[in-house]
Amino acid sequence: MHPFDRKVKQYIDKHQLIQKGERLLVASSGGADSVALVHVINELKETYDLEVGIVHTDHQLRGEESAEDMQFVEQLAKKMGISFYATALDVPKRVAAEGGNVQVICREERYAYFEHIMTTHHFDKLVLGHHADDQIETVVMALVRGSLTASITGIPRMRPFSSGQIIRPFLCVTKKEILDFIRCQNQLFRHDPSNDKHTYTRNRIRHKLVPLLAEENPNISDSIRTFVEKQQQDDEFLQMIAKEKYDQLVTIDDEGIFYLDTIGFSAVPIALQRRVILILLNYLYQSSEVLINDRLIASILAACNEHDGNEVLHLPKAIFLVRHYNKVQFSSSNQQPLVIRNVVIEENGWIHIGAGFSIYLTRNLSENQSGEKWFLQLESDLLPLAIRQKTPGDRIQIKGMSSPKKVSRLFIDEKISAEERLDWPLLVTQKNDIIAVTGLRYGDRFSKIFSSQNYVLYIKRD
Repeated sequence: MHPFDRKVKQYIDKHQLIQKGERLLVASSGGADSVALVHVINELKETYDLEVGIVHTDHQLRGEESAEDMQFVEQLAKKMGISFYATALDVPKRVAAEGGNVQVICREERYAYFEHIMTTHHFDKLVLGHHADDQIETVVMALVRGSLTASITGIPRMRPFSSGQIIRPFLCVTKKEILDFIRCQNQLFRHDPSNDKHTYTRNRIRHKLVPLLAEENPNISDSIRTFVEKQQQDDEFLQMIAKEKYDQLVTIDDEGIFYLDTIGFSAVPIALQRRVILILLNYLYQSSEVLINDRLIASILAACNEHDGNEVLHLPKAIFLVRHYNKVQFSSSNQQPLVIRNVVIEENGWIHIGAGFSIYLTRNLSENQSGEKWFLQLESDLLPLAIRQKTPGDRIQIKGMSSPKKVSRLFIDEKISAEERLDWPLLVTQKNDIIAVTGLRYGDRFSKIFSSQNYVLYIKRD
């Protein structure tokens, strides 16, 4: 076994990238990196008892030249006796129709085809040829552009994809080592001239910055790999904790609106807060290409750490963050946002609160007003009380029930129409906790019998 193959195998075994008996789909453009990758995987085929396929895509951006790339890879697969899958992607047509970033469109189309082949032909893993120099470029790009993730973790050696995973066994070798190996094998390869252009940020970093870093430290690729591996280990641990916090702090109602418990959120260290928000945004946007910058993340964090007053943030793709005191929701524009207007309840006077109700709140326990009479206990930190309308996810703790009841379910049980629900008055504390769904249900602070309560509430129909 060639020393290059052995080095890659040691990396594969160290990180358990390949298991015996798997079906591997190797992506090959025909360039030096992916041709070397095909050679190594083919060499290790018997060792791991693998079934191997090669996949290639022609983006049709270089005319006859890119068509010749496909023919080259097809001949390579035929020579090695490996299954070959290929397609010509009509990238120019999509670019003409949509505009946008050509490289992004190429990637989307390419990976969609990879996924199709993986699922159709039951491959376990997609094998890509990213190497140690690519890792350097990725880390430098993250530093130059500003990373949205909580830490710089570089290119992952393994990640979920389609019905299986993507693996990158070449992250342990440099471009020079790859070229030396290819020459040793007397293997030809294709060259994409677009990689030489300085139009793209990655190419400028590759041709200008990386050589300078290598002059300062000839072992820069090893240093970056060690740095990234440590970062990835730390990030995996922190992400695990962040996901646990996310599950504790974020709820989703029947209408698909996300709610964040900001009281609990504020108690979480900032390192986890950022990760929780990024997890939430990932669920909101899923695979959509969305421009989320550090300024926006900082605005979201500031809104979620504030507990007084109201605030609305307009997020990308018509998503809104709406905060009403310590309650925050994330929803799309076609979902009804939180009703942030409210009516503060002044004492010792009748107040019309909507839906045909008026209430009278007083500390004078001997006073006698018309209407339904309730005694209740209110501490000073709950005052003043206010009236607001229902928002998705609202719950009320009713006496005798072990867990809070959804207000939406209560309306259904009471046969309140959809139109009436929009304006039905909810009585809330200064902390925005619901203590009464006026005229329907009253929380555990209310009693028909006086014991030691300090307030009386009268309710009547107008």
